[in-house]
Amino acid sequence: MIRRSVLVIISLYVLATAARVYWRQYYIFLPDYIRTVFHPAAVAQQPTHIFFLITDHFEPPLSSVERTEHWAGRYRAMAMRHHDSTGRPVQHTWFYPGEQFNISLLTILRRLMVEGLGEVEFHYHHANDTAETLSVGLRNAIAGFQTFGFLKTTDGRTAFAFVHGNEGLDNADGESCGVNDELRLLHALGCFADYTFPALYHRAQPPFVNTLYAARDDPEPKSYRRRFPLLDLKRGAADLMIFQGPLTLSPSWSLRRLFIDVDDGNVHAGMPADATRVRRWVNARVHVAERPDWVFVKVFAHGVSSPEDEDEVTGRHFEDALTELEQHYNDGERYVLHYVTAREAYNLAMAAASGATGDPSNYLDSEIPPYVASARRIVESPAPAP
Repeated sequence: MIRRSVLVIISLYVLATAARVYWRQYYIFLPDYIRTVFHPAAVAQQPTHIFFLITDHFEPPLSSVERTEHWAGRYRAMAMRHHDSTGRPVQHTWFYPGEQFNISLLTILRRLMVEGLGEVEFHYHHANDTAETLSVGLRNAIAGFQTFGFLKTTDGRTAFAFVHGNEGLDNADGESCGVNDELRLLHALGCFADYTFPALYHRAQPPFVNTLYAARDDPEPKSYRRRFPLLDLKRGAADLMIFQGPLTLSPSWSLRRLFIDVDDGNVHAGMPADATRVRRWVNARVHVAERPDWVFVKVFAHGVSSPEDEDEVTGRHFEDALTELEQHYNDGERYVLHYVTAREAYNLAMAAASGATGDPSNYLDSEIPPYVASARRIVESPAPAP
């Protein structure tokens, strides 16, 4: 009876796990994840540089100015309490939705950007578009952003990082886009990288995890399902960098999760940031092959969508995660911590692919220069909000 009971329990667990893999669409990335487990990255020389960035799908509910001002005050106070190896405060990247243009809200974000606390990038929701209608919508939104000094570099170029609304990049799900040649269109308008992924539970998820790669458009949906070398971007043989955050599977005591935590770097009330998650993110070792000692930790959130979301990116849990980074990944011998924006992370990745050496700080602006709004930064840091 004991043997039968054990076999029944094991069988039920295997069936439940198989159902979870199927219904949550883990099968898209599991083969590559397993491959990376059995073929780990090369051991990096010390120190290892940790580049931490948060990409926020920043969508204030009902375009509330009051909520956004409140969020900005909390974020400003928190950011000024945390610094990296160079003394730089935490950097936030606000992917603001272009279809929700609001002068008051963008003014608040420009103020934070001028204060040196992050950068504004481009988020966009759309569906059932054609290349022609999408081009018009994107161009109009970009022009509006540029009146604030966003998405235009100090040398006059239009440039931006992108997050696709509802994970629909390049018509990946057939519902949240409609345009099979979206990568080509984004590239033509000045986009240099997409920061949408991971997309857990979603068929838009790439078949690769914990990697940065170049994508080339083709006539089919989900063109980024094929991976190309990053230097193809310089050679004009690819359209966008696909900049993924960490995705990890870890043992857990949670029966509800079948004793396996799947962590995609999403910071929210159901999965607050903490020291354990920080260790998972770092150990995912997202890097460019040429520089295994440069590790990128990209997390994401919907930081202003609800009071609970706000608390998770400006409150105690997130501060605890930052403290873990600063205390355990910034000793100057084994690890060196850098707080960066999405644009700077792209520059660092391209520099790594090109064989860069020396201080990574030398490459923060190497490919895509700062945006016009960044050039207006004040010399002294602002006083923390009361």
